[in-house]
Amino acid sequence: MLYRDSAFCRRPPEAVSRTALACCFAMVLLAGCGRSDLYRVKGRVQFPDGTPLSKGRVVVELGGTAGQAWGRVKPDGSFTIGTLKENDGMKAGVVRVAIKDAEVLPNPNDPQDRGRQLVHRRFADPATSGLSFRVPEQTDWKIIVEKPSNRPARGL
Repeated sequence: MLYRDSAFCRRPPEAVSRTALACCFAMVLLAGCGRSDLYRVKGRVQFPDGTPLSKGRVVVELGGTAGQAWGRVKPDGSFTIGTLKENDGMKAGVVRVAIKDAEVLPNPNDPQDRGRQLVHRRFADPATSGLSFRVPEQTDWKIIVEKPSNRPARGL
């Protein structure tokens, strides 16, 4: 039998159990790492009249090479931020926020339909949105957005 001749099986049983226990302990410690510094952040996106934004994404600029965190806006305007996976939270710090994908897509059967934005375009960029928060001090965000202006675009 190959298994009885292996070096692992020739160890005394207490050495095997100590090794197995040490491996299990190391896995438990490692499993706890990575998420301990994430804070649950949730909120609501709405217009000044209290009407919720019904679709889009709240995108958080984490700064540097940290990338982005984001949360999907639900029909009631609520969202929960995720970094590594959906809704898992985000790291502490002062962050800038943008609202992306808040649009009604064009009808593919209507060549005249160009779709429409649901929020003013300044909210699509964290640098111009005016939205910033401090985590963990602020973890329940109320985001007020404006509708797009009805002014025609300037001439080409």
